[in-house]
Amino acid sequence: MAIQSQAKLEARGVAVVVPVRVMCQNGATGSLWVQVTQNVRGELAIGDKYTANVPCTGDHHRVNVTVVARTKAFRPGVAFTSASLNVYLPPEGSRTVESDREILLVR
Repeated sequence: MAIQSQAKLEARGVAVVVPVRVMCQNGATGSLWVQVTQNVRGELAIGDKYTANVPCTGDHHRVNVTVVARTKAFRPGVAFTSASLNVYLPPEGSRTVESDREILLVR
């Protein structure tokens, strides 16, 4: 899993679309959680989104996750993003992959 380096602001910063590149084994069931946090003039803009259906085909897929701000609106500039990909494949069970990075929010 890889969080891409840029995310697009939507609706004047009310939301941000975060592209995440994922890959999980064919036949598995995948889910993805993404959180974005940004310092906006000394206060935190925070939002997160859970996506229940991530494509698992054995190939890489780009999943665009729309994260809505819960506090303040996001602004163009640097933000911190965390993502967690949970993959379940019977009978082995589940596996979680996590990633964190700074990203650039752009209009």
